[in-house]
Amino acid sequence: MQTPKPFAILRPGQNPTPLFVIHAYSIEQARTVAAAMVAGETIVLPVTRDGAGR
Repeated sequence: MQTPKPFAILRPGQNPTPLFVIHAYSIEQARTVAAAMVAGETIVLPVTRDGAGR
């Protein structure tokens, strides 16, 4: 079973500062979720019976 990895979302600029951290299985998934969060879109993620997001 895979374990999600943390990805830091940074504010761009000369001194990037962390905005938040996303736990995802891949960089592509992290980018998609981060883009939706920044745009203010609704995010729907599948959840297993034990409550762990996939």
